[in-house]
Amino acid sequence: MIKNNELTLFVLLAIVLFTCFSTPLYAQSNIPVTVKPLEQLVFHPVKKAPAQVVTLQNSLLSSELSALVEEIHVQIGDVVVKDQLLVRLECDDYELTKEQLTAEKKALEAERNFASYQFERSKKLIKSKSVSQEAHRRQTMRVTKLSSQIQSLAAKIRQSEKMISRCEIKAPFSGVIAERLINIGESVAVHVPMIRLIDIDNLEVEVQVPIVVVDDLDYTALNFIYRNKLYPLKLRAVIPSIETRARHQRVRLSFVEKKALPDAYGVVEITLRAMHIPANLLVTRNAQVGIFLLNKSNKAYFYALKGALTGRTAAVDLPLTTQIIISGRNALADGQVVSIIQNTEVR
Repeated sequence: MIKNNELTLFVLLAIVLFTCFSTPLYAQSNIPVTVKPLEQLVFHPVKKAPAQVVTLQNSLLSSELSALVEEIHVQIGDVVVKDQLLVRLECDDYELTKEQLTAEKKALEAERNFASYQFERSKKLIKSKSVSQEAHRRQTMRVTKLSSQIQSLAAKIRQSEKMISRCEIKAPFSGVIAERLINIGESVAVHVPMIRLIDIDNLEVEVQVPIVVVDDLDYTALNFIYRNKLYPLKLRAVIPSIETRARHQRVRLSFVEKKALPDAYGVVEITLRAMHIPANLLVTRNAQVGIFLLNKSNKAYFYALKGALTGRTAAVDLPLTTQIIISGRNALADGQVVSIIQNTEVR
């Protein structure tokens, strides 16, 4: 038989053991912890998005008249400057037309000069009534008619000159010949493409960004990565339209210094403006995810982070001097007194 004193001692020991093992670890007081200021923990996450280099000018140069290809002065890959001759078309018909019109105009000008002489002479003779009013009016009409015919021919000559100028296809801007679609001796029709010219100076990067983060990006820290090289970028424009299916918004970025190749595919590194805290520092209390802060009374304070999820980094908007509990955080309860085992001054 167990004596009464021994039985009483056994019951008390059992109660103590049950209390110790049934009490949550974070309910115990004076848990040793280490702390660090927030500024030593936070970072700005870098997002990566697929992007492509686009040229602001990618032109298919075509003929504005029907003619034979007489000369081609460029090859694929050639670098050309603005107004450089690329292709010359056969232009004999237009030049002959211009010569004919010019000859007709000279003949009419000579005739008008004589008519003007007769008009001035009749104007003097009409005062002495040596010439009738009707004859004088006929001279006036003749000068006017010849002047109108000369003006009409001058317009036709200008039109011929314009057609002749179209026989020479020149570069509208500086760039690189990307395609040559014709050969010497071929007959080209109006608006048939002949040369593709790409501008390699005016290049931009286009990236599609999810609309949920478009406004949260730090557009002052941008890089285009192509073939393991970094190309610094700056924001030019956020296109005010949404890709409804992908829920993306197009962003155009300009190169700061060196440029990648046109049509190059790569990725853009975009830094988020908001400070984030590593996922391994987050804890869950009462179905909320957050971090433990240390107040001036050496008490742990649970701070829930809006939108935070377990296993993911979370945005935090606190003063950089805020003290964050590092080790020992998993055993803490809100408002619990802690002992600091790291010599970190609470600010």
